[in-house]
Amino acid sequence: MTSKAGFEKGSRFMYILHRIIGSQVDMSPDLTRAVCKMKITITCRFTFDDIEMDNDADCRFFFFLEKRGQRWGVVFYTLLFDKDKFTPVNPERIYSIPEDEVKQYPSGYKYLAWAENKISQPPKMNLNAHGPERNILYGRMKTWLEGGQIRPDLTGEDDPHWKP
Repeated sequence: MTSKAGFEKGSRFMYILHRIIGSQVDMSPDLTRAVCKMKITITCRFTFDDIEMDNDADCRFFFFLEKRGQRWGVVFYTLLFDKDKFTPVNPERIYSIPEDEVKQYPSGYKYLAWAENKISQPPKMNLNAHGPERNILYGRMKTWLEGGQIRPDLTGEDDPHWKP
């Protein structure tokens, strides 16, 4: 949705590109469930005050898969952001991003979240690889591979036994 909404906004938000860096698949012992982890860099181009900036965000996508009959399918997926940065397209033209505005966002994608908010696209705030979301997600992966049921909520609020 963010990409489609961005295209509709025109030159302030131009495109999103995903580059896959590597992947790993963990299987359940009975070979009916899997979790695929993909390392990806997402690049988005933004324009602020006629200055083009590229945001590169390193993240990990997590796909929860299940074999039903003879077919595999994705049941749930999410991602966590590890780190991001802004780079000017033209090194001579720099856009200053106020640190006091950026620090309110999760550390793994603070510049991307700031930019999304700046173009009126509210960012999701629970995708940080450096917060409790990581531990919640890794717990969900273990539960999934052991045959348990999971809910796609990375806040931990849906699990009465979860402790931050």
